[in-house]
Amino acid sequence: MLLANVNHIRYNKVNDCKKREGLKVTGRALEGGVRSYEGLPPLDARMWDVTTLGRIETPLDSRGFVDLDALVEVGRKTVTSDYQWESPFNDVHHLQWPRLAYAGSAETGLAWDFRELARRKAFLPRQFHNWLHYITQPPPVPDEESMRFAVQAERTTRALAATAQLAVRLTRKKFIPEKRLRERLEQEFDHYTMYVENARLVPEEFQLLKLADVEVATIEEMLAMNKKFGKWALHIIPVRQREVLGVAA
Repeated sequence: MLLANVNHIRYNKVNDCKKREGLKVTGRALEGGVRSYEGLPPLDARMWDVTTLGRIETPLDSRGFVDLDALVEVGRKTVTSDYQWESPFNDVHHLQWPRLAYAGSAETGLAWDFRELARRKAFLPRQFHNWLHYITQPPPVPDEESMRFAVQAERTTRALAATAQLAVRLTRKKFIPEKRLRERLEQEFDHYTMYVENARLVPEEFQLLKLADVEVATIEEMLAMNKKFGKWALHIIPVRQREVLGVAA
């Protein structure tokens, strides 16, 4: 078990880091001690002393959501530049934490759905994951309207992708009579265009894709969208291992 007390880190080392990187902090040390985490960077690699400098404010974007790439930068700047993150595996970091702030009494509802969105998570090396929880403050829960827009945006995008995929599958079923196939494709086209219209109700800053990129005028264009949605992979949780390790893409 690592000790929570890391006061022996040289004061000028962490103070210089704070000034150089411009990290936002609480302005005071944590009251009641610091939670101890296993699997953290060794003391001589740390450039931030939570017990004396406090925990860093989690960076947010203009919507009030945790900014993943800015958060990764915070984590990297608070250890020595040559530190190699040692982790036997990656796991999922929920950007919006702690869990209880979103779970409520039944782990259902808008806040929970928002927290579980693919874009509100990230795959990170486990030790880096631990470090972020150790040095940063829990982010504030976004306002209800913003969470609702984010949930609507992801659900609508998934519905568009699923509709295009279903349409392609229908064309591959050899046993469907041509007339019936055309009717089914027309139905899916109607569904697709309805989802595009639903997407228009979501403010642009919350949309996962530009509407111009998903609009279609014909069934053939809808079928072609299936490959595009596959390439965008919007249902996949983002991975930031290369960024954490400093590996070029």
